[in-house]
Amino acid sequence: MYELKTIDYLFLKYRTPHIKLEDITKEFYPHLCKERVLEKARQQKFPFACFRLDDSQKAPFFVRLEELANAFDEIYRQSHSIFQNTMQKTIKTS
Repeated sequence: MYELKTIDYLFLKYRTPHIKLEDITKEFYPHLCKERVLEKARQQKFPFACFRLDDSQKAPFFVRLEELANAFDEIYRQSHSIFQNTMQKTIKTS
């Protein structure tokens, strides 16, 4: 049986290999205002690369689907590792 990976899920959701940063931030970064999103994108402070297809400052930023999936998977791995370590310490002290 085939198991959906993060990249598969994101492709099924967005149906494109390059997603507008605006679409990503609406869903996964709703706490950031538009100005902050643009600032972070310009400074490359997201855990994935943001790029424009044109040199214009008004051109939208895009993100490669593969990079977004890899970033999500890495954030999950780090968080899961911290969770496991915390649970092990809790069990040992009980």
